[in-house]
Amino acid sequence: MTQSTLVGARTDRITPIVAILLLGGVIIDIHFASLSPLVGVIAKESGLSGSEIGWILNATMVGSAISVSLTARIGDIYGHRKVLLALIVLALMGAALGATANDFWPLVAGRFLLGIAISVPLSWGLLRPRATAQQIRLVSLAFAMLAAMFAPLAVILGGIMVGLGLPWQSVFWVSFVLYAVMLILALLSPETPASARADVRLDWFGGLGLGVWVTALLVGISGGPGLGWTSPTVLGSFVLSGVVLAVWIVQQRRTQEPLVSFRNMDVRQALIGFSGLLAVTIVGNGIFFVLPALLQTPTSSGFGHGLSALDSTYVLLAMIPGAALGYVWTRWGLKRFGPKTVLVVSGTGAIMVYLGLAFVHGPVWTSWVWVFGYALTILSCSSVGYALVASAGRQDNMAVTISMQNIVQFVGSPVTVAILLNVLVPGAGGFIPEATFAGIFIAFALIIAVLVIVWAVLAPARVIDRHAIDTETDTMLQPARH
Repeated sequence: MTQSTLVGARTDRITPIVAILLLGGVIIDIHFASLSPLVGVIAKESGLSGSEIGWILNATMVGSAISVSLTARIGDIYGHRKVLLALIVLALMGAALGATANDFWPLVAGRFLLGIAISVPLSWGLLRPRATAQQIRLVSLAFAMLAAMFAPLAVILGGIMVGLGLPWQSVFWVSFVLYAVMLILALLSPETPASARADVRLDWFGGLGLGVWVTALLVGISGGPGLGWTSPTVLGSFVLSGVVLAVWIVQQRRTQEPLVSFRNMDVRQALIGFSGLLAVTIVGNGIFFVLPALLQTPTSSGFGHGLSALDSTYVLLAMIPGAALGYVWTRWGLKRFGPKTVLVVSGTGAIMVYLGLAFVHGPVWTSWVWVFGYALTILSCSSVGYALVASAGRQDNMAVTISMQNIVQFVGSPVTVAILLNVLVPGAGGFIPEATFAGIFIAFALIIAVLVIVWAVLAPARVIDRHAIDTETDTMLQPARH
């Protein structure tokens, strides 16, 4: 069989796989953003306390942290489609449970099951051995654009449903329908070829250990602002995370089959890709968390606009045209100039956006301009990050590579939010001072500036893909025993 014939045979059935991947990005946005604006409604109708609602919201993140590395590795070894089908069934159960429950534990269980069913790493595992290098890059950019577009829609989705008179549980039914569609697509998708699976034993300790220390860290970070950083629960979580992390590192260094192997991978490309994703994870909170707080500040402050919680999120809709234009710029820029130039130019533009947020926040329309600029610039950096990471992964470890990317985001975002919660403190006038908002935006601009310097020095001049089906160089891959 010639190379061109092999490529044609492999790529013949990737359409449902690409659809699963893109749908998975939309579902993640809904899971992590749609319930947050409904906290007040949930508390009023269910009678749950603020801390209980906090655990309900965080249950999805905890489930994802526990699941992502282990299920991804199982998929790399035994077949991604098998694992994906099982996770979709769990997601349907979780969505149905959340949609029909009002009590604390059923809601936690439903959200936890939805978190366990994170599908993106497994979808990438399915796609990798069937896509060309160009297809991997284009799907990466499309995934990043779609996730950016649906993020603001997910934030206001819950508020719109309540405004239409629908119960807040409708958010769970939306997830149920989307997972039902994903189930059909998964049934239509082919399984990962045996030759593209990892021919190793499953490292149960490595997968579970990673999930435990990340979960304990997230529990400590999420509980700190409410319970107090010196509370037994928070301190115990940090201690558990540190101990398990230390043991996990030692175990991974000694095992012959580590959870993540960088053999025959472009490590620099992967790390630069992770940094692009970490950038948006950290500074994105300035748009999703800090900017709405600024817009909600009373007009009596002299700089706030007194918007409601829902109205303050409408400015996020400017991300939709910004992300669309950013997709065009990133796709053209990667082909014409390469990732280094796109990262440096987009990062520099993002610095200007955050300095603008710090010093120019007059009428509400200026916030729409800065949100548009954010989507055009920093989200372009994350798009390049997706392309670099996806192009670096091997066929037999793609799902785990993407799961590491997810863990970077899981840890980076709550750490940033915890810091912001300790900084955004009302002053003597009863509102958060203008200087505090300005200081946060300047800090984000400085973080981006550091990353721009790193990218200017270390980012690759072009995207390298050694493991696409039209560029394969890894002759060590053998048919799996399993």
